Amino acid sequence: MVVFITGATGFIGSHLAKHLTLRGDKVRCLARKSSDLSALNNLNASVTIADIMDKDALRPPLEGVDVVYHGATLVGEWISEKDAREVNIKGTMNLLEASLDAGVKRFVHISSLAVLGVKNHRNTPADAPYQMTGDIYSDSKIESEKMVMDFHRRHGLPVVVVRPGFVFGPHDRRFLPRILKLLQDKKFMFLGDGKNIMNLVYIDNLIDALIHAGLKEEAIGQIYNVRNSDQVTMRDFIFMICDILGIEKPHRSMPLPLAKVLASFLETGSRLINKKEPPLLTKARVKVSGFNLDFDISKTVRELDYDSRVSIREGLKKTLISQ
Repeated sequence: MVVFITGATGFIGSHLAKHLTLRGDKVRCLARKSSDLSALNNLNASVTIADIMDKDALRPPLEGVDVVYHGATLVGEWISEKDAREVNIKGTMNLLEASLDAGVKRFVHISSLAVLGVKNHRNTPADAPYQMTGDIYSDSKIESEKMVMDFHRRHGLPVVVVRPGFVFGPHDRRFLPRILKLLQDKKFMFLGDGKNIMNLVYIDNLIDALIHAGLKEEAIGQIYNVRNSDQVTMRDFIFMICDILGIEKPHRSMPLPLAKVLASFLETGSRLINKKEPPLLTKARVKVSGFNLDFDISKTVRELDYDSRVSIREGLKKTLISQ
């Protein structure tokens, strides 16, 4: 099988490229001129240096491709709306159109559970309504996901949408490293009582879901939530990390209502003075740390044969040992 991966130099994309090459697939990767290609070293994969905003440059490497995995996205809590719309929406449309022109057989769009809103979730299914929140990243992912599904309906391009939760694993540069730094500096603080469920997914489990999304006929036109089947609370997760590393467990906490108000105040102030980095506490971090994030994956289990074979504890051990 011939596959094309955007965002291949990133955390998810590089793991996907590695797994697919080991399967024996012919892997083509898209990377920008400024990208660090070290994650693709020693892989039997070809790399096209081009920008997703250049539709003409996308057409040649898409010729003869069976499955496109679209993972290129501008992610973060401190990105501009202009840049997010350019990459996450216009860039996605460029790739959809180029894929249609090239006769691509399957388009797997890597989205995010963030499209279902910043609120408490309790077994929220994949067909729950979108929740616009004003968060630039989340709202741009909603628009891009809607666009992918609309493109499928209007043009017949076979698409699948996969929505992971918070992905962790070896070589993660965003999620776990920030938590580890706070723990090591003894600055970590629970927001609320820490009993909220996290929507975690270990990287290898996500890759399993993505590969099946690219293969199973019944997946076409469908949307799938992806998290680990074993669930942990924020407190459980943090204490697991401490147990594995042999470091002191934190016990300080901030009431959630206070955290929400403080995050809003800090974000507003930081944007007014055009700070380039986000403040210590943001609305997105309150969401990660304080809200109950329980999403229904029964459809993913049923239709993608998803079994999240690596538990959260096992995944943490693999990840922390590799740090």
